[in-house]
Parts: sequence; C-alpha cells; structure tokens
Amino acid sequence: MSELLPFLITGLVTGSLYGLAGIGIVLTYRTSGVFNFGHGAIAAAAAFVFYTLHDTHHVPWPLAALITLGLFSTVVGFLLERLTRSLADAPEAVVVVATTGLLLGIEGLLYLIYGDLIRNFPAFLPSSGFTVDNVNVSWAEVISVALASTGTAVLFVFLRVTNLGVAMRAVVDNPTLTSLSGARPFRIRAAAWSIGSGFAALSGILLAPTLGLDPNLLTLLVVQAFGACAIGLFTSLPMTYAGGLLVGVVASVATKYLTTPPFSGIPPTVPYLFLIVILLVVPASRLPQRRASIRSLIPEVPPMRKARAWTLGGASAVILLFIPVLVGPRLPVWTSGLTYSVILGSLALLVWVSGQISLCHMAFAAVGATTMAHLDHHLPWGLALLLAGVVAAPVGVLVAIPSARMSGIYLALLTLGFGILMQNVIFPTFLMFGTTLQVKATRPRFWFIDGSDRWFYYVTLLVAALTYWVLAALYRGQLGRLLRAMSETPTMLTTHGLSVSTTRLLVFSISAFLAGIGGALLVTQSGVVAGEAFGPIQSLILLAVLAICGTRLLRSPILAAILLAVAPAYVTRFGVDQQTFGFGLFAVVAALVIAKRSQVQEWLAMAATSSASRQGRGPVINNVRARPSVPPTGANPAVSQ
Repeated sequence: MSELLPFLITGLVTGSLYGLAGIGIVLTYRTSGVFNFGHGAIAAAAAFVFYTLHDTHHVPWPLAALITLGLFSTVVGFLLERLTRSLADAPEAVVVVATTGLLLGIEGLLYLIYGDLIRNFPAFLPSSGFTVDNVNVSWAEVISVALASTGTAVLFVFLRVTNLGVAMRAVVDNPTLTSLSGARPFRIRAAAWSIGSGFAALSGILLAPTLGLDPNLLTLLVVQAFGACAIGLFTSLPMTYAGGLLVGVVASVATKYLTTPPFSGIPPTVPYLFLIVILLVVPASRLPQRRASIRSLIPEVPPMRKARAWTLGGASAVILLFIPVLVGPRLPVWTSGLTYSVILGSLALLVWVSGQISLCHMAFAAVGATTMAHLDHHLPWGLALLLAGVVAAPVGVLVAIPSARMSGIYLALLTLGFGILMQNVIFPTFLMFGTTLQVKATRPRFWFIDGSDRWFYYVTLLVAALTYWVLAALYRGQLGRLLRAMSETPTMLTTHGLSVSTTRLLVFSISAFLAGIGGALLVTQSGVVAGEAFGPIQSLILLAVLAICGTRLLRSPILAAILLAVAPAYVTRFGVDQQTFGFGLFAVVAALVIAKRSQVQEWLAMAATSSASRQGRGPVINNVRARPSVPPTGANPAVSQ
C-alpha cells in the first residue's frame, strides 16, 4: 500500500481538478443545451491571464485570482451565452463546429500573444507540507483538493436553496415557463456560463504550476474532464466530481504499472477509456438529449444545366492540367491541396450529407498512410493505394458501430476519444508508426511516370478526380437520398423498412476508405510522415476549415483544401499560429451562419408541414412522402442533485 500511496495522492489531486472542470461543463450543458468542447481552452486562457497579472505585473496572487475568477469568468460567461444562444436549436454538427472553433481560436490567440515557448508557472501556493507514511504532501495539493471539493459543495447548495440556482434548474425544463414567471432565461444562462467558466478558470490556475504554461497541453488536460462528465451521465454534479477522482486515481496508478510502449500511452488515455465505455454501455435514454434542427445541412440547389456543367467542368480541367506550368516551384503545395481535397471530401460526405460527426478523421488517414508505408516495395503502387483505403474502411466500421445507438454530441465525444486512443496507444505499435512514430514510402514509378513532382501531381489529380466522381455519384444515387433522409429523420427510414444502422455503417466505411487513400497520398508525396500529423487537433482543424467553406458536398472540400494547404504558401505571414486562430474564429462565424440558415429552413419546413396538413397530405422530404408531424418539444431533466 505504501508503494501506491504517492500515486493515490497525485491521482486525488489531479482527479479533483478533473471533477472541478467537469462540473463546469455539465452545468453549462444542462442549462444551455450546448456541450462546450472549448472548455479546456478557457481554462488555459484563465491560467495565462493569472500569470500575466501575478508574474508580469506583480499583482498579489489573491487579487490576481479574484480578477481572473470574477471579472474574466463573468465576461467570458456573457460572451459564451450570447454565442450559444443562436445554437440552441442548431444541428449537432454545427454546435460541434462552433465549440471546436472556439477551442482552436483561443489556443491560436494564446500562441500569438505569448509565443510557442513553454513558460514556467511560478508556484503561488505554499510548497511546504507534511508526510504521510514517508510520502510528502504539500499544502498546495491539500488546498487544491479543498478548493475543488468546497466548490462542488457550494454549487450543490446554491442550486438547491437560492433563487438563481432554482431558476437555473427550471430553465433546463422549460425556458418559456421560466420567462412567464418573470425571470429572464438569457440572464440565467449567462450566470450559468459565468459559473462554469469560473470552474474552468480555477482548474486551469491550479494545474498550471505543475504543467507549465502550454496552451495545447493545458487545453487537452482539462478536456480529460469529459471522462468525469460521462461518469456523472452528463447530469449529476456530485457524480461528476466523484468521477473525476476515480479517473485521476486510475490514471495515476496506471503510470506505475504501464511504463513501456505502447502501454505507456494508456495512462493519459484513461479518461477517454471511461468515456468510451460509458457511452457504449449506458442506454442512450439515460443521457440528456437536446432538441435540434432536423433539416439537412446541405442547401437545396437547383440542378445545373448540362451545357453550363460541361463548360465549368472543362474549364476547371484545363486549369488543373496546366497548374504545373503556372505555379512553378510551388507545385508540391498544389499536390498537397489535391490530397487534402480527398480527405476533406470524405469528411464532407460524413458530416454534411449523413449528419454524422467525426472528430477522429485524421486517424483514418493515418491508417491509410501506415498501410501504404508497410506495403511499399511489396506490391504495385496502385494496388497498395487501393489496399490502404480497404484497410481503413473496417476502422470506420468499428467507429460506426456505436453510432447505431447514439448520435450528435455523444458520437462526437466518442470519436474524439477514439482519436486520442489511436494516437496514444495504437500509433506507437508496429501496426502503424512504430516506436519512431514515423513511416516512409516512395512515389510511383512505372511506364513513363518517373516519380517527379510533375508526374506525381498528375497521379494525385487523377485520384482526386475519381474521388469526386464517386462522391457525386453517391450523392445523386439512392444511397445519397438515404443519407440525406437519415440526416433529417432517421425514424422515417425505419418506418419505411430501411436500416439506419446499416446506412451509418456504410457511410462511415466509405468515408474511412477515401480518407485512407488520402493518407496514403500524403506519405507518398512527402516520403516520410510523423504520427503527430494525424492527431485529434488536426481532425478538429479539418472540421473547422470545412465549415468555413460552406456545406456543399463538392465545392466546400475543394475550397477548404485550398485554404488549408495552398493559401499559406502564398501568404507568408500566415503561419501555424495565425492559421489556428483564423480557422477557429471563422469556424465560429460559419457555424452561426449555418445555424441561422438551418433555423430559417426549419421554419419554412414547419410552414410547409402545416399547409400540407390542412390539405390532408404530408410534405415531401428527399423524394419521400412523410406524414405531417409536430416537431419534438420534450423537456430535458434538470441538473441532478
């Protein structure tokens, strides 16, 4: 027991901070209906604000903490309430885009202001302490646990006995009735967001002395609170805090026994393992649900005339064929753009057409890249490229299996956890990148193709053209109609004798197949790629950039690929930090625009439904006649005590 005591103490300290951050997430989720993927970025921003006040401007730490937890959290809370107010009835994919954009925007802004160097965060709590069975316990650790547990208890009492706390619980059930009672729901939600931001800020300030000031590390560490939220079933505040303690202790103890690769990647993945297991085991009916728009995210566009389509397609083909002549030494940048257009096209099929959410899409590309590297020199290049997609397809099916019983935010959380599990545990194995976390591959050389930049550009162009031909055929065919119908009304598919589960498995496998081919092209072009290029943050960036460029299946991923891979080569001052900040900011704006458009579409659909009901017939959705129905208005349960 004495050997485990240091790990238990460390786990209780970090676990209490996980629970503290998780409580803030649950509180805001239950009062606003928006799950904030940017919660960790708020914690990181608060740590930097505290550091600037205390270390740079020499403000006494109690006053710096008061300003950060009071003024900073209040301002952030009101801004987030105003942002999320427009997302209350938005499709789940739009909510994920907005909050991941928030994460990227804040993280990029911190890098722009403070630079990329990790700064030491000076300890401000007393470092002295006492010993327990020859294990040193500092007063800073005791104070951290005391603040976290006290904050949980105070919030518990606050929600039970105060008028504002009761109003927060009431606004979850029915904001309309709450407003009729004289209260203003937006003020109640703003208060909840401020309190939630305060909990995030406190967790960031208490974690920073141990981790240092690294925006990415702080953000991802606080995101581990998602596991605590899952243990509390996204409703119970006490269970969320207890879940944080459990996650922290298990992760800390795991570091004692799991020390060799790839098992050494399991301890930091423990919170996501809890998240994945709970989402797979707990019935979906026990998890809180939110009402969201059921309209398709792809706008209805009148069909293009054949003459115009042939003219536009021919002009585009001519321009693409002459790109090697026009761009000169920047040709590899355009080849990368074609490669990313394949990956982004596969993501657009999944998100915009079928309404499914994937935050692990680069993991599919990683499977394709490593498969291509393993098959290099053993098979013809074209066959190896095809097999790279084939091997990635079952991984997509593996991710899609849980989607048969969940969707929306919970599917996003599940895919995020899967992406982190792949990065920490599977990437270092011999199956993928190995201990060096790098793989190599060579370019194709056959007939007159000599592996030069010019010829590889044309090979990539051919693969991209085939990919978009497949996407167009899928969208216009029966599968495309089924995917659009599943995105809008999955129940309607079931009532017509069609399997929603089979359709989801199919679209995930196709999307993973195309992403795997894109990953194989990446490693072939560069010759060597590292595992860090396929991490979860890269998946978030893909989704953000895709949202910025709209929701069209074919046009949007092409524009997104140009913005992501080509534009930075021509705008020399647009570095990685500027890209992260810009992509995050514009993703938030794009999400708001898409949400407003979806809201307008739903109003029009409701009007059409009402008109059709008066005429005794149902509206037509994706060429399928549906019965007139009333949009769901079921209330969510209040925040559990």
